Amino acid sequence: MPDETIFEFLSSLEKIVWAWLTKHNIPFAVQEKMFGTMELGSAVVDFILTERNIALRCMGGYWHTGLTPEARDRLGKEKLIEAGYIVVDCWEDDLTRRLEFTMQRAINGEELPR
Repeated sequence: MPDETIFEFLSSLEKIVWAWLTKHNIPFAVQEKMFGTMELGSAVVDFILTERNIALRCMGGYWHTGLTPEARDRLGKEKLIEAGYIVVDCWEDDLTRRLEFTMQRAINGEELPR
């Protein structure tokens, strides 16, 4: 399990996912830097489910809506898929309204339709 000192720096959505993964004893890494730090297509992945090769990205409307964020997110997703990850975007409304359903799908590599 990850170092818990990072917990205070997570967004409220990331804290919800952290708590759910921890409660269900699912091994994960948090805030993993992928593909460099400033390069086009670099990414910080919110959670990597280490035993399942699944990258979970917590998607809030504020940071992930609009032309530039959507292009950045799409490029990051493509690079993660090319690297062999199953990428699951967990959206804010799904995490806050139906957490259990969303996370059960996510840990199986299933993304809810948008």
